[in-house]
Amino acid sequence: MSLKNIAVFLDEPPAGSVCAGYAVRLALRYRAHLVGIFVTPSEWPHASYVRGHDAIAQMIEEQRAKEARSVASASERFECVAEHEGISFEFRTIRPSDSADDALFHSLHADLVLVGHRKPGGLPEYRSAESMLLATGVPVLIVPDRWNSGTIAENILVAWNATREARRAIADAMPLLQNARMVSVIVVDAHTNARHGQEPGADIAVYLSRHGVNVNVERVSSDGRPVAQVITDHALLARSDLLVLGAYSHARSREVLFGGVTRALLKSAAIPLFIAH
Repeated sequence: MSLKNIAVFLDEPPAGSVCAGYAVRLALRYRAHLVGIFVTPSEWPHASYVRGHDAIAQMIEEQRAKEARSVASASERFECVAEHEGISFEFRTIRPSDSADDALFHSLHADLVLVGHRKPGGLPEYRSAESMLLATGVPVLIVPDRWNSGTIAENILVAWNATREARRAIADAMPLLQNARMVSVIVVDAHTNARHGQEPGADIAVYLSRHGVNVNVERVSSDGRPVAQVITDHALLARSDLLVLGAYSHARSREVLFGGVTRALLKSAAIPLFIAH
């Protein structure tokens, strides 16, 4: 897979500016088409306080004008940074009434979806990075609000636990891995997982190297610490600028639950996080 179509959900600044800037630089690197998606805010006044036909009409008019200003402002911010880099791009809007389904629709036609870390992260009210990932199967890259590293996906850390989800994440992230300066595969508490084999991480490293990835393997012990904390600490120590993670999940009725490590990493998001399922 190559990155030819990237979608970014545009949030309000300053967090939205960080995510949009990241998406533009990523699109520039891979010569990808970038779609900026803006969900129009819905902040209607409480109707019970409005009386009379004229007053209601005025309220609707004022709200529509407010929404139009919000869209125009978001479009101007996005187009300014995209045009500056000379990339192929387009701007799309989603109305609040259609936001949940339309967010999925636009994501289905992308190779990668970027969102902000803190809710809503540019997403509709009833959507999250996790629900988008599970509903579409399209990998999601979460950009921390204050991420200011000068590099993008040059020093990547891959969390490997010999599962289907981790393998899927590597496949989806392959364009990024192949273009990275260095890729480190981290294996935590390998002795607890027989699927790693006699040399934990060695086989996936060979697989990656055959795809042209400059890779090394780091085997670490948690020593009783939370695995998510071990991975985060290692990423910060190694100055990694992207963490690739397979998101394990299971469903109970309509409730979607992620595994503990995934949830903890999503909560902290110390560095950009690429998740796949």
